[in-house]
Amino acid sequence: MKVLFSNPPWWVKRFSFAGEEAPASAWLSGVRAGSRWPHTNPAHSSPGNFVFGEYLPYPFFMGYAASYTARATGAKVVFRDSIALRESYAAYFAHLAEERYDYIVLETATPCWEQDQEIVRQIKARAPETRIVLTGALSVKGETLLEEHPVHAVIQGEYEKGVLRVLNGASGVIPYDLLTVEEMNAAPYPYWDEVIAHRYWDPNPVGQKAPQLQVWASRGCPYKCIFCVWPATMTGNDPDGTGKRTVRFYSPDYIEGMLRDLVGRYGYKSIYFDDDTFNLSDRHVLGICEVMGRLNLPWSAMCRADTVSMDTWRAMRESGCFGVKLGFESGNQWVNDNIVNKRLDLERAHTVVHELKRLGMTVHGTFTYGLPGETPAQMMDTKRYIARLPLDTYQETGCGEIDGTPLATLREKGQLDRYQGAALDDRYLFVPDGGEKMRRLAESSELAIGMDQPKDTSEVLQRQWSRLGRAIAGAAAAGPVGAWGIGTDFQEALRRTPELSALVAAGRVRLYDGARAGETLGGMTIHSPSALPASHEAVFLTARMLASRNSMQQEARRLGVAAERLRDVYDEDACDEDGGPSPLPQD
Repeated sequence: MKVLFSNPPWWVKRFSFAGEEAPASAWLSGVRAGSRWPHTNPAHSSPGNFVFGEYLPYPFFMGYAASYTARATGAKVVFRDSIALRESYAAYFAHLAEERYDYIVLETATPCWEQDQEIVRQIKARAPETRIVLTGALSVKGETLLEEHPVHAVIQGEYEKGVLRVLNGASGVIPYDLLTVEEMNAAPYPYWDEVIAHRYWDPNPVGQKAPQLQVWASRGCPYKCIFCVWPATMTGNDPDGTGKRTVRFYSPDYIEGMLRDLVGRYGYKSIYFDDDTFNLSDRHVLGICEVMGRLNLPWSAMCRADTVSMDTWRAMRESGCFGVKLGFESGNQWVNDNIVNKRLDLERAHTVVHELKRLGMTVHGTFTYGLPGETPAQMMDTKRYIARLPLDTYQETGCGEIDGTPLATLREKGQLDRYQGAALDDRYLFVPDGGEKMRRLAESSELAIGMDQPKDTSEVLQRQWSRLGRAIAGAAAAGPVGAWGIGTDFQEALRRTPELSALVAAGRVRLYDGARAGETLGGMTIHSPSALPASHEAVFLTARMLASRNSMQQEARRLGVAAERLRDVYDEDACDEDGGPSPLPQD
């Protein structure tokens, strides 16, 4: 018996063209399994061409279920993450035709279902004997999926046990059957494919080192935010926010064994704990801190601002935690209390961020817009709240509506007792894909929403921009150089380096940017990168985001530009005398 755990490709054309041959700028790429909110983003990669540095989450539920199935059965189990492979649809279906799997397990959700149902149809048309098993947040619509699509079974919730039931003969809707804490801590470590083990990446919070290992230290979250997917659909069955949501912790011994095994095999240089909420218990967090202190690796985590003591935050910092992500959602207290139901005191959160910065940690904030019943004025409150916070980076996304969450239940019932302020009024924009909703909100308002943005008050980023400016200016003083990427980071470097502005105006710094070619800056024309082969100067890559710099390097190779001409001052090996931002800032 051959079983495939599959995270299929997800590509969306940004404009019309034939086939799959097109540059990365022509595509939106999606993230599905591994993301609490499956969504699409403008791509740096393209089908068949992987560029490292894009946000790429590890598919946790699938990885655990694959290794669990492999150990519990005699089946040949294959884990294929086509998103990480950056596989084309043609290559994906060619693989299925060659292998002829008996079962294919697919994880899906509302934002990707339009794509995924076509994949299901294609699989069944090409391999009628293959049994298709659907999992993921969309499993709440189990009976409908079975009636309308060629699906053998739909497993609800996390699916280790459900897959075993299906392989033993069960079909139809397989109800929730979550691992107990004891079973969770006795389970095999998640499945890692050595071909793509180094590809998973989350750039935030600032300070990540590649290769990065993404792991869980717990499952579940007790909070009931209206839009949140996994606690409502995967680690619990609570679509309206009235049920009990539980948290199960992995033991420090389990975590230490897993980290030693995976770091030993793949040489990871940083750890990111991507729990729904990592810091739900002082005792649990302190146990993980002891483990991380022994491992002596830089690490970061997804947290809340209000769930542990300052002593625990200090212990995190002392054990190597260089930064955290914090979910705020809205900067308006009424919205957070009455629409989101997050129950986060924004003033307390503000104080905690200041304390974390005093500890020397980097902080990434997450915010969402377009909540049901939220007014434009309340959205602007979020903008003002962000301005008050000493964050290093932050992300602003559209609030996607995904089946199985209280937000989707609100559409069915019209009102929810625990979300008294939530209303599907004329202002509300229904879009399941939060990335697409973000793009629509940004086009139709003054919000200027962006997925990942730096704060110019960040000391870490100020050091990066200053080092970039000094490096370009120092080289330009000796002879002409190029600057590739005339965006936020280059503009910030100019602000902090007066001599660089003078050198640009004097023509000592030649400017390149694909999107802004033909414009002028400081009286100088911005050229297309296609002009690079005709010159011979050193060229500085100015973009802070790793994926952007890697894309530039690939483009340079395509154009025939010698690698020796490219200068990447964000690379820690190229740091100047001040050392730049340390992955583990010193107190």
